[in-house]
Amino acid sequence: MSKLSLLARHLGPGIVAILLASSVLLLSDASRKPRSELGASTTAPNADGNQTASTKKPVTVALLQMASQPILEDGVAGVIAAMAEQGYVEGQLLTLKRFNAAGDMATANAMAQELCGGSYDLVVTLSTPCLQAVANANKKSGVPHVFGMVSDPSIAGVGVGAGPLDHPAHMVGIGTLPPADRSIEMAREINPKLARIGVVWNPAEVNSEIATKAARAMCEKLKIELLEANAENTAAVREAAASLIDRQVDALWVGGDVTVLGAIDVVIKAAQQAKIPVFTCIPGNKGTLFDLGANYYEVGRTTGKLASKVLDGEPISKLEWERAVPPKLFVNKLALDQISADWKFPLKLVESADVVVDADGKHEKPRASVAKSAPAPAVTSTPLTKRWKLRLLSYVNTVETEESEQGLLAGLKAAGLKRDQDFEWKAGNAQGDIATLQSLVDSGVNEQADMLLTISTQALQAASRRGKNTPVVFTMVANPFSAGVATSDTDHLAHVTGAYGAQDSDCMMPILKQLLPNAKRLGTLFSPAEVNSVSNHDLLSAAIQKTGVPLVSVGINTSSEVPDAAQSLCSQDIDAICLTNSNLATSSFPSIAQPAKKAKKPIFAFVGSMSKQGAAVVLARDYYDMGHSAGGLAAQVMRGESPAKIALSPVKKNRLLINLDAARDSGITIPPELLKAADDVIGK
Repeated sequence: MSKLSLLARHLGPGIVAILLASSVLLLSDASRKPRSELGASTTAPNADGNQTASTKKPVTVALLQMASQPILEDGVAGVIAAMAEQGYVEGQLLTLKRFNAAGDMATANAMAQELCGGSYDLVVTLSTPCLQAVANANKKSGVPHVFGMVSDPSIAGVGVGAGPLDHPAHMVGIGTLPPADRSIEMAREINPKLARIGVVWNPAEVNSEIATKAARAMCEKLKIELLEANAENTAAVREAAASLIDRQVDALWVGGDVTVLGAIDVVIKAAQQAKIPVFTCIPGNKGTLFDLGANYYEVGRTTGKLASKVLDGEPISKLEWERAVPPKLFVNKLALDQISADWKFPLKLVESADVVVDADGKHEKPRASVAKSAPAPAVTSTPLTKRWKLRLLSYVNTVETEESEQGLLAGLKAAGLKRDQDFEWKAGNAQGDIATLQSLVDSGVNEQADMLLTISTQALQAASRRGKNTPVVFTMVANPFSAGVATSDTDHLAHVTGAYGAQDSDCMMPILKQLLPNAKRLGTLFSPAEVNSVSNHDLLSAAIQKTGVPLVSVGINTSSEVPDAAQSLCSQDIDAICLTNSNLATSSFPSIAQPAKKAKKPIFAFVGSMSKQGAAVVLARDYYDMGHSAGGLAAQVMRGESPAKIALSPVKKNRLLINLDAARDSGITIPPELLKAADDVIGK
């Protein structure tokens, strides 16, 4: 068999065609203009005094964030969206290069030195540590600098004063003070008996010190004892949290501490074992009782608008730095089941929340987004005989879970079925807890649901066993055969059908070999307790064995084990991590990415969300597409077909995602032909 045939077999003919076509393209690097041309226009401003898109000049912007955390990613998304609205669209007028310090201050300082070397028209920083790093590196060069997601820049030691125009001539930004005092006050409203709160914080973080001082003042006012423990790095968070729990605190609180947020899963796990709640000033954490903070997407948008003004040529010295704290409240009703009955959410508080998690799933006030599309099957006009009760059951809450749910709904819609008309839709998420998942299945059965839709292998297994008289349609499953519901696509449990797709380990191998031709040893983490993870690990082992390269495998069973396991793996003389899919690895990925980055070990992965969090190369199944296929199968059942007669649908579509920043940091050079074949490229 020829080398080209082998490549086609691994990557598919479509990708091979792209690679061959792109290999003849010549790359060019457009020459950059001097910074003095920023904001220059060829015609007069419009009637509002602003430049039109046609008069703006191309610019190159560096964006530095402290870590791969959901709130920071929200801020980044807001910055990019606001700049695009002002005409600075990435890939057109805007060349954006992203930098991520992965929670390490030394890395942030090194990156800051690079950013202030004069290669960028503007530097945007998100978080207080990044503001400080760039401010210190930028004292002589004076590169235009816009900051955001900073608690209080006036006490950050960077030359910003209390007045709106009291700031260096090259630096301006947005201050966003976390509502620490209000979060403590809210905790007392939820539990009037609250007497002792514990907080882990890093004294080296100015933003954390600000929040802790505010918490001290409010606790003193409310006659609540605040117990403190320090953690200088994420590895120290576990011990600090345990020390507070040993001192019999009623709850753990987290302010805007980047260090502690990097290990938030460890804090939550420790609290769950002690049956006490965790609440924070940073919205969107999984497993906390409530989060009261700022809407960091909107903070990012405000920062992006300010950055656009600078790029338009407005003098920074005349722009005001401002405070912006658009509120966001995240309430988790499921967390009440694990703690004392003294904790109860007032009805008004729940009604005011931006996000509520309960037995029916996650309910969020919508934010405008670009709709996805997928090939739609032919719509049949066969009418339904009833209005169906559909219950969606998910094991964990991840980006991939949300994509699967969107795909399911789109698949039903493409089949001609309308929500609230043809079917009733209720969703429940177990937040990674098997007992809760089983309870959700039982609830669906007791409510006499007409169909159970499941996302993840764990949800499929629970539904197929506990809902034997109810049709089950599954998606986001790696291997339904090892899950015990089928022996082939046509031979499966009579009440079960669905769409599945394991990680494409074979397809990843030629990519890995191309980028690391001299690799002598690879490593991976997998979860022995997850059937899907064991199946994916077997696939990866078999694929790597064909290359003749040894594979070092380390098992992980809990999120608290992940940081140490990842650090241990990186110390075992491996050339790269090829990460086996598992729910545990997905939810704990930042704890894997950080030690890998420090050790300069590139990560090759199979989950799309890992690309933005630091994986150099990701070859991901399209879970939206998989959900779309499952939605079509569900429609067939709703129109009278027996699940027993509907073959399982294997989904083989991949998406190639490349993170240039992560690749560069680990010493990998991505060739032009692979970049051309990628579905998405992050960084520059």
